[in-house]
Amino acid sequence: MTATATSPLDQVRALAAEQLARDSWSREQLLDHQARRLCRLLAHAVVRSPYYLEALGPDAASKPLSSLPTLSKATLMEQWDRIVCDPRLRLADVEAHATGPRAAEPLHGEFHVFSTSGATGLRGLFVYSNRDWAIGLAETMRAMVRAGARPGERVIGVGAPPGVHMSPRIFAALQSGAAAPRLSALTPLDEIVAALNAYQPEVLLGYPSLASLLAGEQLAGRLAIAPRQCALGSEPLTAATREHVQAAWGIDPVEYYASTEIPVVGASTAEHPQAVELFEDLAVIEVVDDDDQPVPPGTAGSKILLTNLESYTLPLIRYELADRVTVSPEPNPAGRAYRHLTAIEGRTADTLTFPARAGGEVAVLPLRLGAPFARLAAVRQFQIVHAADRLTVRVVLEPGAPDETTTEVRDAVARVLDDAGAVLPAIDAVAVDQLEREPGAAAKLKLIVAR
Repeated sequence: MTATATSPLDQVRALAAEQLARDSWSREQLLDHQARRLCRLLAHAVVRSPYYLEALGPDAASKPLSSLPTLSKATLMEQWDRIVCDPRLRLADVEAHATGPRAAEPLHGEFHVFSTSGATGLRGLFVYSNRDWAIGLAETMRAMVRAGARPGERVIGVGAPPGVHMSPRIFAALQSGAAAPRLSALTPLDEIVAALNAYQPEVLLGYPSLASLLAGEQLAGRLAIAPRQCALGSEPLTAATREHVQAAWGIDPVEYYASTEIPVVGASTAEHPQAVELFEDLAVIEVVDDDDQPVPPGTAGSKILLTNLESYTLPLIRYELADRVTVSPEPNPAGRAYRHLTAIEGRTADTLTFPARAGGEVAVLPLRLGAPFARLAAVRQFQIVHAADRLTVRVVLEPGAPDETTTEVRDAVARVLDDAGAVLPAIDAVAVDQLEREPGAAAKLKLIVAR
């Protein structure tokens, strides 16, 4: 990561150092900083945004955050022109930029436009000013430093294809050197393997599903790299993927919890790879139930309400993210003041519901459905499709997998549902050459597909 003394990357480094210095804060110092940043954000929003002035009231900064209304993606998109805080930005123009040939370049030379994939039926558009984006890059660099990345190391990120998704622009800004190949989840696997063999990355970033495939290539002898660290996110990081990475490279991958609404919600570290620390100096993260009431630590919420304390162009105040997460009731094992998550279980929409043997319904979380695959060594990747009263489990098998593997897959999934108290649906297990990624900008792999 070389740069001149006046480069934007040096500014990002300085911001990351400032964020890392907060690791020594007490919980009291952290909450005081959070409260001051929240006050400043609310005061800014009600002055610059007609929507927030009306929805929150002119005295919003003096009210408890929990008393303010939430913001859904539907409301954000309906009220976009009234929410945005810069009069030069209008949704129609931003939409045209996002779908145009220069979508990866800043709009008006200073606004970075990103889109969610719209997999849930509603696309979202988000805008960061140069200042907001520098802070976002800094929090990503902070997570990389926490994961063990060192200045000058060969860093490679393999995520979404170029365009309006956030990950390729983060990777392009932070990975080392002009020689770093530009790869995405849609690049053919043999081309990714050849590029990585030539580049020999020391830090590997990207989607868990792709890391699992690359680990399989390493174990098969086609890939020959030796990364010191592997940081994975934006998709569920399953126990099976952890075991694949450990077997291939002898390292436990760290996890980052990312979103388009804030580049990094939280991240784990090399010392504690399964404890995802929330970046509470940059955001207020409320874990709530279906009625927006807080759930106690140790209990999975139905969603989170995110307030990005550093997003001033398009403020997101109590913005609804349908992520099921569980805050640990235990102290942070790293000794820092931030709360940490024990589980990121996926989107609420990915939770499957079945008739229960005892009557009513039973919900089965994605993490629970995926658990058996950590013990099925012949399965490289899996995807569960729920349609009506039938489950179809698609699996990509390792070369030479036993003929009975699909039967083992079907039986393993049936046991999970039976243990959950569900009336068993028809279950099919089908071997396929590859799994289809989400259409749109993100190219993520959904492990659970409900139809």
